[in-house]
Amino acid sequence: MTKLTDQVYTTLRRQIMGGELAPDEQVKEEKIAKLLDVSRTPVRAAMNRLTRDGLLYRERGRGSFVSAWNTDDIKEVFELRIKIESKAAGLAALRATPEQINNLLEFSTKMDELVRTKPEGYLKKIQEQNRLFHFTLMDAARSRRLAAIAQNLVEIPITIGFYIYSEEDMQRSMNHHRELVHAIKIGSEDYASEVMTVHLRATLCTFLIHREKRQNEDINLRHSTL
Repeated sequence: MTKLTDQVYTTLRRQIMGGELAPDEQVKEEKIAKLLDVSRTPVRAAMNRLTRDGLLYRERGRGSFVSAWNTDDIKEVFELRIKIESKAAGLAALRATPEQINNLLEFSTKMDELVRTKPEGYLKKIQEQNRLFHFTLMDAARSRRLAAIAQNLVEIPITIGFYIYSEEDMQRSMNHHRELVHAIKIGSEDYASEVMTVHLRATLCTFLIHREKRQNEDINLRHSTL
């Protein structure tokens, strides 16, 4: 795979995971190529890989669309995330370097500032800081096995991410990040593991509540048009 294809793949993957491309939204080669200022060849190759990854699906005669996850899929992946990331958080409390702790604190502080000031595009920026936070924490655990397993799970399947959060949800998530940094800084394995468990379970609940609300709205809309 060429470097350009890798770049397109990474961009599209992040857009899907971050909710910029919503479930069942059509993804058009020509539109993506124009937006990213590349030819359609690397876009086609990247979309083929995303299809193999299960993040896109094709319909004959219609094109490619963002894959939707059912409730069982979401719960299953989150249960895996909880086991893996909670273990990683505990290990990070034992193994993180001062530099890694400072980086985690920096990402957490930036997210707090973005929530407070709400500049243009702040949700996308929070999503990126959150991604960096979780990957840095995984690095701090210094476990190649956990990192290999978690590589895809960290982002899946929050395909809407912070875009669905209320102000209360957002503040709760920010509090969890601050508490995780504190637990890791003081070297408490159990504390860090428990905070991560609560953080991910809260994220799952928020996602499922939003999902149910959106499904009910879709049902009501269909009924109103009959």
